[in-house]
Amino acid sequence: MRKIQTIILTLITLFIMGCGSCKVDCDCPENYKSYLYNLFLTEYFWSDKVNREVNFNDYNSPEVMIESLKYAPKDQWSFVQTKKENDDFFQQNSVGFGFGHTPDNVGNRVVFMVRLDSPAFYAGLKRGDILIAVNHQSITTKNLQLATTNLNTPTNFTLYRPSIMDYMNIDIQSKEYTFRVTDASTITTESNEKVGYLRFDSFTASATEEIDDAFTYLKAQKIQKLIIDLRYNGGGSVVTTSILLDKLVKDRDEEVQFKLAWNQANSYRDETYRFETDANSLDLKQVVFLTTSWSASASEILINALKPYLQDNVVIIGDNTHGKPVGMSGKTDGTYIYYLINFVIKNANGFYDYFNGLEVTKDCKTFDDIQHELGDPQEQMLKTALFYVDNGYCE
Repeated sequence: MRKIQTIILTLITLFIMGCGSCKVDCDCPENYKSYLYNLFLTEYFWSDKVNREVNFNDYNSPEVMIESLKYAPKDQWSFVQTKKENDDFFQQNSVGFGFGHTPDNVGNRVVFMVRLDSPAFYAGLKRGDILIAVNHQSITTKNLQLATTNLNTPTNFTLYRPSIMDYMNIDIQSKEYTFRVTDASTITTESNEKVGYLRFDSFTASATEEIDDAFTYLKAQKIQKLIIDLRYNGGGSVVTTSILLDKLVKDRDEEVQFKLAWNQANSYRDETYRFETDANSLDLKQVVFLTTSWSASASEILINALKPYLQDNVVIIGDNTHGKPVGMSGKTDGTYIYYLINFVIKNANGFYDYFNGLEVTKDCKTFDDIQHELGDPQEQMLKTALFYVDNGYCE
């Protein structure tokens, strides 16, 4: 298929360009300076804003150089990774426990997300759990980080679980693992309508098989309305975005999904993505998105691309999205992968100016209810979405 064949040629998957300015081999990190500066002058979307008078001695790392040269009024996102970090993300590989946490007002940590198929997931850690101690010592940033780096050794967590109003201890082993990014199910609303629910955590390059399985299931359930949970989805591959769009729209073959528009000097690189109907594409009447300020990039492309086709039947519930209507194509000098903003991403109507985020649907602003699991019909954002499906408005 066209989109699978071109997956390594798009957005933040790799463009292998050799060793850049390295003369002998790729093990020469100091040469990042001239290579990176050249990217800023040529391929960076705001290249006309880049300082033409720089002293390479001012920079002691690629991170510092990017922070100094980027167009700060617009660019919050340009960054650098090692090749291993990049490969691990796109192949859904990680190291650690596999949960997100935030401090409460007494110094404990509250779990707000558990990665699917992570060590924490299999150990039974739940969203909303309050972590009190690590290996029987009061939890701190330092001892939590130390436990995370202590691979293949069980760590004991003392926690309070509000859902059962009880304390417990569980062991989780920090290790290398492969995670899952999708979870599909159906929910019956109060008016007895069966709707689909898709938790989608990241637009990784390797997520396409998961997407296909999810929509084969949803199609068998004869779903006409779908809730997509993007609340923690910070984006990823535009190819994966395009493949997911194919599942949401049927019989629009060759119509525009979205366009990548580079700066004027690189306009020959502009690219258009188009719909292709798949065997498990759905003919949806309504798509409801659950979002927060963490919902960014490819998540926003997905929503913006659907609007010209489903219009008012594209609903956003939760909070305004992050506001990243731009993308980047990774370039490597053999040591680092540089992700500088290269293009804006327009929908079929040419709209892309949502730097302040895509706004929630009228009266549909609500909070991320971490006291309930993702996918629980009583969780506030999902509960609001189910009400909207039944009534056409938010309470």
